[in-house]
Amino acid sequence: MMMKRICDLPPKLVGAKILSKVPITSLGQVRSTCKLWDRLTRDWIVGKEAAAKARQHQFLGFVTVDFKDDKSKLLAWNPYLGQTRSISPRTGDDFHALDTYLFGYDMNRNHKMLRFYGLLFEMYEFSSNSWRVLDVTLPDSWEIKYGGHLIVSFKGNAYFLAGKITTDDVEKDVILCFDFTTETFGLPLVVPFLSLREEAVTLSSVRDQKLALLHQKGQGIIEALEIWITSEEGPFFNAAHAVTWSKFMNVDMRPLIGDRYVRFGEEFASFFIIEEEKVAVVFDIEGYEFCFELIRTDHYHTAFIIGDDDEGYYKTVSLGVAPNLWKPRPGHTGGYYPRGYVPQWYCPPFVCSSSYLPSLVQLNNQPRKRKEIDE
Repeated sequence: MMMKRICDLPPKLVGAKILSKVPITSLGQVRSTCKLWDRLTRDWIVGKEAAAKARQHQFLGFVTVDFKDDKSKLLAWNPYLGQTRSISPRTGDDFHALDTYLFGYDMNRNHKMLRFYGLLFEMYEFSSNSWRVLDVTLPDSWEIKYGGHLIVSFKGNAYFLAGKITTDDVEKDVILCFDFTTETFGLPLVVPFLSLREEAVTLSSVRDQKLALLHQKGQGIIEALEIWITSEEGPFFNAAHAVTWSKFMNVDMRPLIGDRYVRFGEEFASFFIIEEEKVAVVFDIEGYEFCFELIRTDHYHTAFIIGDDDEGYYKTVSLGVAPNLWKPRPGHTGGYYPRGYVPQWYCPPFVCSSSYLPSLVQLNNQPRKRKEIDE
């Protein structure tokens, strides 16, 4: 009697009992088992249609920099394939803690990464491993809002929040779109509300199709939570008509949180929605603002689950202690903060954007020699 091979197991058994439980970072090893398993991962993990799109259309991955040790290396990561690429800056330059990075692709499916801080914009092309300086400016002198969760990439373009203070601490927000084919900014998309200076506004998306906005009302503790989604599907670059929005959720938070301190920060908070259940899940650091404390206080990465039924729904789930990123330099005796106080600067939760769908773009085919073009 011949011994049964692992590839001889029934496809339904493999998919339902094995592949559906495989961590995303291990899929590369699973797909290399045999051709059948390679095909089944497409069916049972991301689905046939999603996998077909992933070959060309979906979000590439994430970038990270270790500023404590080396500012000259940027790490691009495709979690679906488990691949990384180490990227160096242009000659004579370093990466910076406040840099913002946007992924996208042009009409020929060439994947790119836009880097900017202040008024300097640079473009990195994955195919040629090269940087270029772009001669672009923001439309109408809008100020970009910096924060890792204020950016959405889908359908090849990148969207991010910008704003300007008007009067009486009222902030006018817009969404700017960057087109990776023309390498230009599109017309600003007007958001459906005005916010006060200390109120959080965060951007997300719905199934790689629509944009979503979270608006936390209340300059101190959160008073109400609004979420809006676009009425039509993107892309929205230079739309011929004004983008319309519909209110997905409007929850009075005061009776739900009582006397607890709950406030989302637009620099850290990210969210996704479950349309069918009228539920939003917000990821942030529980009870934290940048502050100085006499003792080290632990804060926690937290998922805030909020529902918009008749009475409202609120629940929190702790995701673990948030690491404090503050590392005083050797010999630092106090400087600008009071002696004896410990600065608190915590790492935000690392959560996949709701716009993320697995990508099959290869990162380990880095050219041997890095090219550089300064324009």
